[in-house]
Amino acid sequence: MLPVLKRVCLFSLILFCSTFTQGEEQQKSSNDWPAQPVGKYEFLQAPIESGREQSIRQSLPFRRIKLKRISPGGYSIETGKGIPAIIYYVEFHANGDAVLHAISGLDRNGVYQGKISLTDFARLCLLYETLIAEAGDPAKFGYEIQASHPVISELTLTFNENKPARVHRNNLNFGDFKFWVFENVFGNIESQVKWVKAEE
Repeated sequence: MLPVLKRVCLFSLILFCSTFTQGEEQQKSSNDWPAQPVGKYEFLQAPIESGREQSIRQSLPFRRIKLKRISPGGYSIETGKGIPAIIYYVEFHANGDAVLHAISGLDRNGVYQGKISLTDFARLCLLYETLIAEAGDPAKFGYEIQASHPVISELTLTFNENKPARVHRNNLNFGDFKFWVFENVFGNIESQVKWVKAEE
């Protein structure tokens, strides 16, 4: 009976050590992203205290995030009709303003206005900085295929500081997946904005 018990205990010990070692290896292979926002983004962990919004807005790295989408027009063999080019951009501002300018190819054309919450804008800033850290170099964020008529998304970030704006371009079909992650989150926030057409 005793030898059997010893074998069971030994097996359990080996299994525990194996599991523990795997856990350690997983920790070492982690990308070191914090589970909760830290530093200037720590406020995202709880409701914003009254009177802090202005100082938080000033602490964020960007005062404007603009995403422009460009898709060339074409011709549909199935319908025998032309396909209009899609050109529009959306701007989110740190002060809470949101602007959509549809130039062509959308159900709504013209200029529309809306609002974005401080937390959503800050999350975009945090996501962008995290993805840039993952890329290792801002120049490695985005990828553009050199074709005659590419389908392109163009991201422009205007800094709070007196620095030149940063521009990234990405191909829709063969681009950088990190850019796609940002674009999908941006698009989700965009879809939740209550857009109202601006008076001409």
